[in-house]
Amino acid sequence: MKQEEKTKLTREKIIAAGICEFGSKGYKQASINNISGAGIPKGLIYHNFHSKDDLYIECLRICFDEMTERLSADESAGDYNAYFKARAEFFAEKKNEAAMVLEALTDPPEKHRDKICEIRQVYDEMNTERIRAIIDKGQLRSGVDTDSAVRYFALMQDMYNLYCCRKSAACFRSDNQSPEDMIFLHEKNLPQLFEYMLYGVLKGDGYDNT
Repeated sequence: MKQEEKTKLTREKIIAAGICEFGSKGYKQASINNISGAGIPKGLIYHNFHSKDDLYIECLRICFDEMTERLSADESAGDYNAYFKARAEFFAEKKNEAAMVLEALTDPPEKHRDKICEIRQVYDEMNTERIRAIIDKGQLRSGVDTDSAVRYFALMQDMYNLYCCRKSAACFRSDNQSPEDMIFLHEKNLPQLFEYMLYGVLKGDGYDNT
């Protein structure tokens, strides 16, 4: 095996171990020592990545890329049931990757917020395109345009992520909770929330200002 191939395989092994560590423990509790204890010499880790932060950023980038690629491959644009089904399948198959993504979306490490915004840009654009396609497939009420509806959905998503951040704050600090709890909390109610945003919750003609 050529040296380049060995280097690539080593880097991939470190990244896989890093995703497992960050996904199962969260950014704050994860450590290079734990990764090294899993059978990868610490010197080899630092030869490929300068620090825990360097490894974290690369692992997170890969997680967002994988999730974005999976959701972008869904051909049912405009069907929110299909979109959330694709999300659920990815999260079920890639629990550590999903945990890293959700932590970055709901409670990103303060020191990496700017970098995370950069990493998630393609995902955010894809998500916005999916929402726009779903909205365009329906019929907007009078006085509402697609752009304002998309902005509303983005605002509600940010508020929902903040809510989940507060609810899941103990996931990585309690022996009784796990990253799976955070994933379940975030994804369980998201389709219903999306449906409420699309169709509302009350019957009637709305506010009468006459």
